[in-house]
Amino acid sequence: MLINKSVVFVSEAACVLGCSSYQVYRMIHEGRLAAYKDDGARAWKIPEESIQAYIQGRMEKRTSGET
Repeated sequence: MLINKSVVFVSEAACVLGCSSYQVYRMIHEGRLAAYKDDGARAWKIPEESIQAYIQGRMEKRTSGET
C-alpha cells in the first residue's frame, strides 16, 4: 500500500482510491468506508485499515462477478 500514515484525510483517501472527495464523503456517510472525527474536530480521519478493507471488498466483488 502506498500510504505511509496510519490515518489519512478525505482528500488523501480520494487520491488513493482514485475518486473524488465527494465520493469519499458519500462512502463514509453510507457506511461503506469507516472513518471518525476527534472531539471538536471538523475533518474526517480514515484509518489505513479501512481503506485496505474497502479495496479488498471491491476486489472480492469484482472476482465474484457482482457489480
